[in-house]
Parts: sequence; structure tokens; C-alpha cells
Amino acid sequence: MDGWKFSARGLAFALIAALAGASGAAQKAAEKKAEQEPQAAPAPGNTMGYGVKLGGFFTDQHKAAAKRSFAQHFAKAKTCPKDMDREGKTCRAQVKGHYWAVGQTLQKAVETHPLPDEVVARLPPAPDGYEYVRAGEDILLLSKGLHLVVDVMQDVAG
Repeated sequence: MDGWKFSARGLAFALIAALAGASGAAQKAAEKKAEQEPQAAPAPGNTMGYGVKLGGFFTDQHKAAAKRSFAQHFAKAKTCPKDMDREGKTCRAQVKGHYWAVGQTLQKAVETHPLPDEVVARLPPAPDGYEYVRAGEDILLLSKGLHLVVDVMQDVAG
């Protein structure tokens, strides 16, 4: 019986070693095949640009730069956009409140406007598939297809 235990253990070790070697060889073959096949480029619009995280794109520096740009833009301009009223040297949104939130689709009733060129110049380029818009006194980073609010800078236009 002792001889049988020894041969059974030896057979088990040999079988495990053979399986491990075979799986390693199969993995190497799959890696080699993957290297040889050309990788398909991602379809336009399916990329995440800079790896945009909900609520994590804008920094305090972006907000400060946008606020200065808006202040300079509205101080130079004698009129305000049609959805804003002049209050001293600044323009304020006619409709108070925020009807958008990060992670939610922008409602169709919310009126958005393009940002002035002076403001866009001070912000980082919007990632592919995203755009900057102004809604009220806020700057939103929206996904172009779904109009998903990715990030918000609140109260920068006023």
C-alpha cells in the first residue's frame, strides 16, 4: 500500500505540473496572437476623453479664471445676454435657482447658451464628446449626445 500512495502522489504532482505548464503555454500563445492582430480604433464619441469623472473636472483655479473672464467680458459689454439683467457692472440671471445636477440629464426646458470666447480661452479644452455651456449664472460641462451634466461651476457668470 505504501508504494501505491507514493505513485498516486507522484501521479498527482505530475498531472498538476502538466496542467500548469499547458495553461502557461496557452496564455503565452494568446498574448502572441493578440500582439499580431491589429487593434481596432475606438469609435468616435465612445471615448471618455480625459477620463472625465462626474463632478471632478473643474478645479478652483478654473472657477476663479472663469469668474474673472465673465467680469471682464460683462464690464466691457454694455448689454447683457437676453436671459440676464444688468445689476451694476455685472449681469445676473433672470431666473434664480439651479435646475440641473451633476450626473443627471439636462432638462429640455433649461435654456443654454455658448460661452464667450474670452471665457473659453481660459478653460482647458473640453474633452472629446463634451461641450461647455452657460445655464443661468453657471457653466456646465455636458456630454454632447445625452446632455448629461458632468460637472458644474456655480455662480461664475454673475
